[in-house]
Amino acid sequence: MPFYKHIFGEKIIFMKKINKSTKYIILGIIALMLMFVFAFIAPKNANAQFDDWGYSYGDYGYGYDDYGYGYDDYGYGYNDFGYDYGYDYNNYDYGYDYGNNNNYAYNYGYDYGCTNCGYNYGGYSYSHPVYNNPVVQNPTVSIYASPSSVSYNGSTTISWSSNNATSCNASGGTNGWAGGKSTSGTFYAGALTTPTTFYINCSNSAGSADASTTVGVAQQVQNPTVSIYASPSSVSYNGASTITWNSSNATTCYASGGANGWNGDRSISGTFYTGSLTGSTTFYINCTNSTGSANSSVTVSVDNYYNYNNNYNYNYSYTSPASVSISADRTSVSYNESTTIRWYPNNATYCYGSNGSNSWAGVKGSTNANSFNTGPLPATTIYTITCSNNIGGSESKSVTVYVGNQTIVSNRPTVVVFTDQTSVSHNGTSTIRWITTNATSCYASGGSTGWEGVKNIGPGSFYTGSLTSSKTYTMTCRNNFGSATDSQTITVRGETVTNPTPATASLVLVTSSVDRNQPIISSIDNTRPHPGDEINYTIGYQNIGTASITSLAMRIDLPSEVEFISSNPNNPTMSGQTLVFNLGTLKANGQDAVTVKVKVRDNTPLGINLYFPATLSYVSAGQSQSVNSNVSAQVWSGEEATDGNVSLGANVFGAGFLPTNLFGWLLLIILMLLLLLLVKYLLDTGAFAFQGQNTIIADQHSSRKSTNKIE
Repeated sequence: MPFYKHIFGEKIIFMKKINKSTKYIILGIIALMLMFVFAFIAPKNANAQFDDWGYSYGDYGYGYDDYGYGYDDYGYGYNDFGYDYGYDYNNYDYGYDYGNNNNYAYNYGYDYGCTNCGYNYGGYSYSHPVYNNPVVQNPTVSIYASPSSVSYNGSTTISWSSNNATSCNASGGTNGWAGGKSTSGTFYAGALTTPTTFYINCSNSAGSADASTTVGVAQQVQNPTVSIYASPSSVSYNGASTITWNSSNATTCYASGGANGWNGDRSISGTFYTGSLTGSTTFYINCTNSTGSANSSVTVSVDNYYNYNNNYNYNYSYTSPASVSISADRTSVSYNESTTIRWYPNNATYCYGSNGSNSWAGVKGSTNANSFNTGPLPATTIYTITCSNNIGGSESKSVTVYVGNQTIVSNRPTVVVFTDQTSVSHNGTSTIRWITTNATSCYASGGSTGWEGVKNIGPGSFYTGSLTSSKTYTMTCRNNFGSATDSQTITVRGETVTNPTPATASLVLVTSSVDRNQPIISSIDNTRPHPGDEINYTIGYQNIGTASITSLAMRIDLPSEVEFISSNPNNPTMSGQTLVFNLGTLKANGQDAVTVKVKVRDNTPLGINLYFPATLSYVSAGQSQSVNSNVSAQVWSGEEATDGNVSLGANVFGAGFLPTNLFGWLLLIILMLLLLLLVKYLLDTGAFAFQGQNTIIADQHSSRKSTNKIE
């Protein structure tokens, strides 16, 4: 049955006709409804903040009259603007269902067909918005150790940070690491004796994330050992032996005692020829490493002079008194230097040394020429020799070796700063170099871009880039005993303006770009990397002039938040975060590129900008020139939306009335044109004036007909 036919009691109402103007009005209403659907309902579906459909219960408005009930057969309730109409054209019984701000819907029933009319209220219907919980992002967590490798029994600091996490739990590790942890923090690992892995798990209501870091631990260094022996261990008077020693786990060895130059630094294993020995002599050796030291010694026994004389000179006798002379190769030496003592006995059968140092005291050679190496002398020393023979006469002689005062070596640091060129032309370049001693840290100030900041203790170098004014490069180096400062000034000569020579002119263009090397998330903007991502930094350059350029050099200053991985060309000169490529000569119309691959450090703060400045310097027509380029990337952790359940209206109009894409604008223009055409037609035809309508009412019981004209 058509929607305009309603049965109410025994009366039948027919709408005889709808004129043409009314049809166009209905067409306009349909167009407006389409705009309404696309502009309001579809965007609300896209936003998905409320229930898509608000249901109204109690849509039955009861209007009592003589004949019974009027039901709402066709009623639609919309969340915001829906009206539920039920029409009874005989008794004018209307039922309205109003949606009120998404919260309440009231159903009123009106009965105008009875004498005692009043408002009959239908049941209330209640509708409430349903709020969807906001989407909780999955947590992320990162962890690292500083330092990542330690010596045996060394320690490190574990640092971790997370995003979107509500709780974290640690496992593995050592010294109290395992257990609940804050969402970000640090942990002192304590003494480590084996490689140890520290695990962290962070979670929220959406899920969890894991990370770990392993701290490398060097093997334990064993205490050193050393052994020493003599072969032979017993010699005759003026005999010799060979000392042999061996050590394990030692890094240095030092000898003392002995004779004939034994004292001093020794290799960790080796042999030593004693030379002539006139008395029993003990050879000491001490070997050390970072954990301790070990000592050992061996004594070479020497037959005394009398046994020697009894065995070999028992028929020999002297008739003159013994005499001796003694001297030193150098009687004045510096602190810890050595010299040689020489003595020459005459008519002696026995000589004996006294005072002196380093085993000088004892039986000494009594025939021919004899010598003795003093070893390092820390102080002025007197060497005395006494010689005698069998007739009872003897003579003593001495020599004094004077030793200079000890020179105290200063432990204060030193630094020297110098430059390849102290004077350059306008836009010229140079290289700053520095060397230090006893320094533990250095800091640079002044200078040109990139110079200021922490520097290595050297030897080091820094490429200045193009200079347009004089610059002073200052460096201060420190240790526990003090600091030292040095500086170097580069003077820049005034700019010389010359007319260009077309035959030899050259012009270089430089372009640069950052490409984020992370193919698994290809939809992310390539200039917005995540921590841990690799970045390919490319600098292209082209000579669009008519002559070759020479001494081509590319300087790239990497931000401190990235780590260098590789480059092409693969032979840059590196100083900290600065790379310098020597590129040689570029012919006219030639072009090339430099590519550097870096990794964003895992602990880089989100949102920070990474700047990659580059300077290309070259010589053209005898003049130093340079061009600069810069590009930046921003570290972020954004996620791409993947929900495709967005209605057509939302795609066309976005989350509001105005369209957000080309299709939406086209649809809106078409709808507006339809409305304009409708208005034009109505104005042209005069259809805004309603024509009279005839309504035929038939009474089936009495067969009476009446015709009413409705104006």
